[in-house]
Parts: sequence; C-alpha cells; structure tokens
Amino acid sequence: MLRFWVPLTALIAFSAYTVYAIATSDQSLGAFASELMRRPTTALVVFDVYLALLMLAVWMFFDARRRGHGLAYLLVFYVITFCFGSAGPLAYLTLRGWRDWRAAPRRTSSSL
Repeated sequence: MLRFWVPLTALIAFSAYTVYAIATSDQSLGAFASELMRRPTTALVVFDVYLALLMLAVWMFFDARRRGHGLAYLLVFYVITFCFGSAGPLAYLTLRGWRDWRAAPRRTSSSL
C-alpha cells in the first residue's frame, strides 16, 4: 500500500509546486531554460538532472518490460519525464504501486 501512497503524495506535492512556480513566474519557460544554460555552473546542474532522468528512464524501460508492458506504454511517462522532470517517474511509480496493490491478495477475517 505504501508503494502507491508515497509516490502519489510526492507526485501531488511536486505537481502542485510546479504549477505554482510556473504560474507565478515572471518569465516564460523558454527564457528560464536559456538563462539556466547561459552559465556553466547552472548548465552543469541541468545536465546532471537530465542524466539522472535518463537513468530513471532506462530503469522504467526494463521494469515495464519485466512486467509485460511495451514501449508504447512508457511513451507518456517519458514525455512527462523529459518535460516536467520527476513527475514522470513519480507517475510511473504511482501507477505501478496501484497495480501491485490491486493485484495483491486481500486478507479476510477468516484468514487471520
């Protein structure tokens, strides 16, 4: 059950803050991105984050394949990941946790 609720809570919090940050920003996303890439130190952070996201995308690929899903299943998560960062893997983990939770055998009072 925690495998569903923890990533869902993180996804909601991260998504809410993302919407807030974008809504209250005084510049466009394109201007923000170009400003980040203008200096080597902030560009390094961007490259590091995207490298980590790429590693997560590779893990999601092998995990989804092991669970019987194809590349088409992952495309939505990949688009979210490379546009909104951590929201993609969090969405993947939330759905994965939901499916595991729904598939788990339930305890009944007679089995206790």
